[in-house]
Amino acid sequence: MPHGKFLKILEEIFPNFTCVACNGEINSSENKYFCDKCIERLPFCVEENGIAFSPFEYEEPIRKMILSLKYNDNVFVGRAVAPFMAAVIIRRELVIDGLVPVPLHRSRFLERGYNQSELLCDEVAPYLNLPVFKDVLLRIKKTKIHKNMTRKQHFEDIFNAFKVQDPRAVMGKVILIVDDVLSTGITTNECRRVLLKNGAKDVWILTAAKA
Repeated sequence: MPHGKFLKILEEIFPNFTCVACNGEINSSENKYFCDKCIERLPFCVEENGIAFSPFEYEEPIRKMILSLKYNDNVFVGRAVAPFMAAVIIRRELVIDGLVPVPLHRSRFLERGYNQSELLCDEVAPYLNLPVFKDVLLRIKKTKIHKNMTRKQHFEDIFNAFKVQDPRAVMGKVILIVDDVLSTGITTNECRRVLLKNGAKDVWILTAAKA
């Protein structure tokens, strides 16, 4: 059984009483995700960015949490950060038609077994009362790991990596792209370009953290 599904079953049986940031015990009768100490040290993002929004800076303990979501399918992380991500959008009173996750290439999805951006979409969507448009945006090009690339190399690698499967699904709609981290912004901006090219009325970007 995939690790993420196992955790979901466990959560149904045993509510979460362990802090997702420090793994310490949460002294509460409620199903919480952060202890009081970690709530106080969360690196909230205060800088505004025209089309892209994030509740957190990519610093500890958020960095460790996102890596756990990205590589260990830690569903508790998604559920912990989702209210903060949704609040960023609610505060701006943006009118949005649906959420679109940044897609993985099929080979990487099969290797990992899940898409962390899709997991975040599923957690954020109920707070915004919006649908998630899955399989609308596809990654048709297997891109490289961008960590050690120059900005120019990253741009060239990601260009034309995405395709809208059915333009009618986004035509005239305001779309919110959801991803885990905004670093250079090259990947999410390419997703945005392709969606606009295929008829989306407008496209915003929401990530859990900003590097």
